[in-house]
Amino acid sequence: MIVGLLCRSDVLLFVVVSLPFVCSALIMALKRLSHSQEALSTVASLVLFPTTCALYFALQGNPAILQYRLSSAILFILEPEALGIVFGILVSFLWAVTNIYTIGYMNKVYGKLQDRSVFYSCFAASIGCTIGIAFAGNLVTLFIFYEMLTVCTYPLIIHGGSKDSIASGSFYIKTLLCSSVFLFLPAIAIICGMSDGAGLFSAKSFISETHPSLLPFIVTMLCYGVAKAAIMPVHLWLPRAMVAPTPVSALLHAVAVVKSGVFTLIKITVCAIGVHGMYNYYNAPVAVDVAPHHNIMLYLSVVTIIVGSVFAVTQKNLKRLLAYSTISQLSYITLALSMFTDGAVTAAVFQMVCHAFAKITLFFAVGAVYAASGKTTIRDIDGLGRVMPITFTAFCIGALAMIGIPPAATFWGKFYIITEALKQQNYIVIFTVALSTVLNTLYFIPLMYRVFFAADATCAGRVKEEAPPLILLAMLVSSTCTILLFLKPDIVLGMLSVFG
Repeated sequence: MIVGLLCRSDVLLFVVVSLPFVCSALIMALKRLSHSQEALSTVASLVLFPTTCALYFALQGNPAILQYRLSSAILFILEPEALGIVFGILVSFLWAVTNIYTIGYMNKVYGKLQDRSVFYSCFAASIGCTIGIAFAGNLVTLFIFYEMLTVCTYPLIIHGGSKDSIASGSFYIKTLLCSSVFLFLPAIAIICGMSDGAGLFSAKSFISETHPSLLPFIVTMLCYGVAKAAIMPVHLWLPRAMVAPTPVSALLHAVAVVKSGVFTLIKITVCAIGVHGMYNYYNAPVAVDVAPHHNIMLYLSVVTIIVGSVFAVTQKNLKRLLAYSTISQLSYITLALSMFTDGAVTAAVFQMVCHAFAKITLFFAVGAVYAASGKTTIRDIDGLGRVMPITFTAFCIGALAMIGIPPAATFWGKFYIITEALKQQNYIVIFTVALSTVLNTLYFIPLMYRVFFAADATCAGRVKEEAPPLILLAMLVSSTCTILLFLKPDIVLGMLSVFG
């Protein structure tokens, strides 16, 4: 009977969403116990991934929905669908990997005796918020978890306690909260007010079909209101947040924050606005005396991709280079989405998954360098690949993924984007992908050369061994997944097709 209960999709949904929050609360309640935060976080992260996978299988033919009425007009709804399942499995898996890395990194850099209960508690809560975003069944629920994620990640950014950390954390929370309150929330209100489903993601009609004239206004509000997607010019919080510990940077760039941003745009576009209506609106024949319908998401994505890549080329600090790389690469996802077809959405989701594994590998490697040498600049990594071959082999796999060439899975992501662009004869997308690939090559290939073939930097002589085993294990897992998805892209595509 108990086994049967645990196999029910609604029970599994409740467990998946609540587990990280329970872990967060227990970490604070038991913080006086030595190493309890590491133990609780490890157990919860290792349980969450298989439970999310079990939910995926349980949902096939047995839809789940959990709802609670907050007021007469507001419903809190959790209802998994194809996009949410893919994102939920991605987040749960990467939490387990990041948790392994975090233990090794924090013990190496900050020592084993430091109380990190707040750090681990907020980390777990951030994962819970991200899972909530994945499985939100309406716009209200999505917004609640989106805002909670901002609040939960703030203590992680200021963890170092320095003036830079405090200033960066302040800028982070002001940017994200202000953009949400003044742009994202009004956009949600407009969509809810104009749609028949009152903001339900399962609504039968879409605002792109019922009120197409509102699309440019709503899309602009979403692109700038969902600042976690880091579309220029609301991207400035991301490079400044690099003062946080590397595990937090990994959380920001690959696991939770920016991925929640682009996922939010995907989910609202697909499930609330409607991609087919948007495609028809932006591709409809226009009369001579009528202004054309400009695809704002496309133009903003193009600018962000190119300018972000140019900024990355000029960086001297490794984490800031990766930050601008993230800003640029994220907009590949919105660039794909801006073509507004089923194939474009598939390409966007696939690119999101592949980028997550590749970018987290890069941050793991940069963190390993800091843990071993205390260095953060490009000139300090010359020759380090000969001392830390595992770390920099993983780094090179991640770098190849950012360029988009085999054996990295992002090759297929770019392939799907270009294929869809060719179908639509969208040469702006093709040119943007080609130019950004050249720019990515300009700053990643020299790095790959320097770490293995350049003369040793000063710090290379002081580094005697590889990073700690837990750091290496996490890097091996994430880099292997990058190659695995290149060999088996159907792992992601199959999950999307099962739910239609």
